[in-house]
Amino acid sequence: MLTLQRKARHVLAVAGGKGGVGKSIFSITLAASLTGMGYKVVLVDLDLGGANLHTYLGIIGKTPSLAQFFQKKAKTLDEILVTTKVPGLKLISGSHYLPAMSSPGASLKMKLLRHIKALDADFIVIDLGAGMDLNTLDFFISSDIGFIVTMAEPGAIMNAYRFIKGTLFRRLHGVFKNHPQLAQILESMSMDSAYDDSLMLNAFIEKVMETDPSVYPLVNEISTGFRPCLVLNRIALEESNNLVGTLISHCATKYNVQLNYLGNLPDSREISTYLLDIPGFLRAAVSSGFIKSLKSIVRKFLLGIHDTNVLLEKLKLRKVYDDETITKIGALIDIQDDALLTPPEKKLWHLRLFFKPAEVAAFLLCKGVKDNIFFEQRYHGE
Repeated sequence: MLTLQRKARHVLAVAGGKGGVGKSIFSITLAASLTGMGYKVVLVDLDLGGANLHTYLGIIGKTPSLAQFFQKKAKTLDEILVTTKVPGLKLISGSHYLPAMSSPGASLKMKLLRHIKALDADFIVIDLGAGMDLNTLDFFISSDIGFIVTMAEPGAIMNAYRFIKGTLFRRLHGVFKNHPQLAQILESMSMDSAYDDSLMLNAFIEKVMETDPSVYPLVNEISTGFRPCLVLNRIALEESNNLVGTLISHCATKYNVQLNYLGNLPDSREISTYLLDIPGFLRAAVSSGFIKSLKSIVRKFLLGIHDTNVLLEKLKLRKVYDDETITKIGALIDIQDDALLTPPEKKLWHLRLFFKPAEVAAFLLCKGVKDNIFFEQRYHGE
């Protein structure tokens, strides 16, 4: 059995509500910018079935790719790392297509995520596919920080809004999928929301208050804790205020989601002549305006990072929580005296296990609950 430990400090996922908004180029330039600051960065192409990062990076010919990992010819992702033209930046390519890559099953998807988080890097930048299929949503919510790239065009803005709604819905489903009443309510709402998505969160909260009001604080925590970064592409700063304001306002008022607006990237038409060599564009004089805006975005992002791994490192708390571990911690919650945890509190912490297991472990330790399961152990399995 292969032993895995999380080594990646920050896993970033880049998505967009639709294709053609510049998501992949932003992924490359974000990764290049972080590498240029001295960080150890790996760029991962998870646009499964439509991978193109290797093309933009000017990588031609036969190279290792995710296909070998899916075929079990590579045991770890380290074996398929590809050197790029950006000094220090490594790529995990999706250049060789396999049908199984388009729709990996749940176990394969979780295996891939575990291996991504086991990469030794300061930042893992994941470029996701366009649109909002379930794999894209799952990879996005499994990252530490999500970026949404969109453009100043009504369709792109609307699709970005729908992506945010879909991601929040998917996160709620993941937490409450084992709740006997709320799981069914979410399933029913997922069908209705295709026709009326404007009141999804409010409608769900009403059902929560009718069905099980004790879990309302967790619903609020999930929505307020979901704070994706927003980047507007191909637009001048002075043109963006109305569009960004509308998107941010709608997400806040309708879904209680506060977007972290990082800024704009200009419409650099010269980039079109470098689509087979984005690193070459970043070295060229014509990229100066683009790079200035990019650096502003990256600086704002880095200033907003609060390193949530510090506590985990200091206490040597477990970073990987599989189903068996979550079940065991759930059993520990159940056996605690009601004076320590009331029944409603036990229910909340049970549900939080599927959302923030490390936070549950830290909470129980602070309450004086001691067990070796809370501390770092190597994950055994694929």
